[in-house]
Amino acid sequence: MNSQRSIKPRLKWVDTAKGICIILVILYHTTEHIMDLSPAIRDMLRATRMPLYYTIAGLFVSIKSPQLFLNKKINRLIIPFCFFVLLGNMVGYVKSLIENTDFTYFSPLYYVITGDAAGKFINSPVWFLFSLFDVYIIFMLIEKFSTCFSKYKLISKITLSILVGFCGIRCNRMGIDLPFFLDSSLTAIPFLVFGHIVMSRTELFKKDYNRVKYLSLSLVLIGIALFTANGDIDYRINNFKTSLFHIYFPAFMGVIGILMFTKVIGTIPVITKIGRYSIVYLGTHYLFFKDLRLFFEAHISQQQVILIDLLTFSCSIIISMVLCWILLKTVPYLIAQKDIVYIGNIEKLQQR
Repeated sequence: MNSQRSIKPRLKWVDTAKGICIILVILYHTTEHIMDLSPAIRDMLRATRMPLYYTIAGLFVSIKSPQLFLNKKINRLIIPFCFFVLLGNMVGYVKSLIENTDFTYFSPLYYVITGDAAGKFINSPVWFLFSLFDVYIIFMLIEKFSTCFSKYKLISKITLSILVGFCGIRCNRMGIDLPFFLDSSLTAIPFLVFGHIVMSRTELFKKDYNRVKYLSLSLVLIGIALFTANGDIDYRINNFKTSLFHIYFPAFMGVIGILMFTKVIGTIPVITKIGRYSIVYLGTHYLFFKDLRLFFEAHISQQQVILIDLLTFSCSIIISMVLCWILLKTVPYLIAQKDIVYIGNIEKLQQR
């Protein structure tokens, strides 16, 4: 059964935040020399880019019906995850034909169960989609459990999210790798709950504040994140070679600062559009950037490493733009633009 989603007004500043987020992800992946030359920026991106994603996901999370909620997340996360994994395999196969090399099909199921691509999986950034699905399920459980404390629901929700996050950190400290990216998802749950609480219980991102003061405060918070971020942080494998303070404090400062910044700015041409389809950019930017880097390194002096990085970054964005246009026209059901799977009461679904 196919159905169009109900059209809801989009908040442009949220799309702008998503655009900045995915651009930071692409920037981190494609500019390794710039990252090496700018350790402070590298550490900030490590600390904030994934927490920003999780927080944005929590801004409008609402569970009115567990069945419909699950249906929505399967369509927007699991189906795109499977599609982009298979797309990566297709690209890898075509490359093997061109380069006359052996191609080993990489099982998405193996990737999900182990959480480690071992260097064979060409489209590893889409791990986040499955992890976010995990986080939503964990949030459902927290929401359900917190209702047992009706008078202290907010406090219990915050407490549970902190405890869950601590469990994720303990997995890292004890060398425990959980399947289905659960260890990473446990660590990230405080960010989604934070986004949910800030949007549902406060007026922080709902009122129109003094633009100069709000913008100044956002830049201060981003600056704090820049100067306090430190250490190797990798949410994909739940690896944190730094203190608990450096895992969460710079992340929250950077996330709040970026969200305040986008709330003030509103729409940024191109970036807001990229944010509207950020899931496509997440699933496509990693497919060709290594080939782009090799091409530029072969034709540009090795002393021009910054130029090589900038060209790799720019061309990765442009290729993702082209692929986004193609995928929107051809397979909208597979990239979270239209629903394809339904779970729940068939009569309710027929009324949609």
